[in-house]
Amino acid sequence: MPKLQGYHFYKRELCLYFGVYFAYLIYGLWILFDLRKVLQQRSGFTRDPFNYELDIFNNYVRSNWHWYIVHAIIATGSKFFFNRDNIGLAFACVSIPSLLSTLQFRMNIFLGTMLLIFYLVSYIGNRKLIWFATALWVAVLNILALNIGNFSDEQDIFYTFSVILFWTLLRCCSFAHFWADIKKVDLLKLSTVTHYLGYTLYFPTLVNGPFLDYKRYIVILKKKDAYTFFNEVKYFAYEIVRIFCWWLVLELGMRYLFVHYMAVETDKAKLVRSPFGRHAIGYFLGLSFFMTYFVKYGLGIASSRYDGMHPPSKPQCIGHVHYYSNMWKHFDQGLYEFLFDYIYQPLVNANYSKFVSTVLTFAFVFMWHGCQTEILIWTVMNFWCLIFEKLLKHAMRSTFYKSCIEQNLGKQLSQRFHAIIFSQLFIVAAFANVFFIGSPEMGVFLIL
Repeated sequence: MPKLQGYHFYKRELCLYFGVYFAYLIYGLWILFDLRKVLQQRSGFTRDPFNYELDIFNNYVRSNWHWYIVHAIIATGSKFFFNRDNIGLAFACVSIPSLLSTLQFRMNIFLGTMLLIFYLVSYIGNRKLIWFATALWVAVLNILALNIGNFSDEQDIFYTFSVILFWTLLRCCSFAHFWADIKKVDLLKLSTVTHYLGYTLYFPTLVNGPFLDYKRYIVILKKKDAYTFFNEVKYFAYEIVRIFCWWLVLELGMRYLFVHYMAVETDKAKLVRSPFGRHAIGYFLGLSFFMTYFVKYGLGIASSRYDGMHPPSKPQCIGHVHYYSNMWKHFDQGLYEFLFDYIYQPLVNANYSKFVSTVLTFAFVFMWHGCQTEILIWTVMNFWCLIFEKLLKHAMRSTFYKSCIEQNLGKQLSQRFHAIIFSQLFIVAAFANVFFIGSPEMGVFLIL
């Protein structure tokens, strides 16, 4: 434990901590499970009808499962029969037909316009122009989201189209930044064009994420031996089975825990009388959100690793997060890398203060997720939680703190004191996530 920057505690103490935690989980499950029949009758559904992201994921995979198989077959064949410089063409040969068969014609024209503009911006190579184009497209996509009814009569298709655009925007921006300082003549090569299409329209992450930085994508150009390929096949098979098992667990939870339904229909949450039971709604709402993205991201991560890339890690369970800053770093590692590498760090290097850099980073987070009231509340609360966490960490590194607290209390009591202090920030951040995952009404209900 000292190597992990922790300290030895009494086994009885650790058992007490875990005992209280698991007792609360069991209590929360019992409270929510006890309401199952009542909520089924009132909602008219046998499973939670309001986990929209899981339902749309299920519908997308159900409608496009054959494209996943086609991609796996073509990607496998390209390892042996394609020149590495043209492997992007193999990926594009799957994603482009899938888009043509899934989206409406004008949606494909809209997406194609974005791709063309960013390729021209990449050729120019001016970083200010890259960010101008990115900001312009973020604004356009938010306006498009506000006029949902004017663009498509089918909600699922529009949601899929909207998600494709937002993920593709990040990939286009990453590609443009990568090529900003490289010879522009290389962008005129056919192999670069195919890599651009293969990367920005990479099918396994096209709709369900996660974000793959272009630097993680281009490692496919490295040669692999037969032994490496055998290990990739084993890992891919293992991950697919693992994702399927967790998907079954998630689907089972949707049939017994109607937390999303209570988050939307807040008056139904009032059926839970106990304050601890009500907060269990928020906890399992977050756990359901984590598992949904574990499955969604896991599918893209397994496929991209099999194809020879170095994808980000899968989301970390919310029950394993101690500092809230780690939630940003490890829940969506790909998005965190984009925010840090392309927004926060360049601003700091340009002599902006860390506070201003953080403000501008969260401004992008707000606009990219959608300019809605619950997103604004979630963004502002997250911002201040992270600011206070940084201030506390800075104060705890001071000589005054070490002399007054650590020397007087000792290492073990100091660590317990740290846990008490930082857990208060985590509580606030947890309420912020309820606004984001559930609804503003649910967030206010649990706070009050």
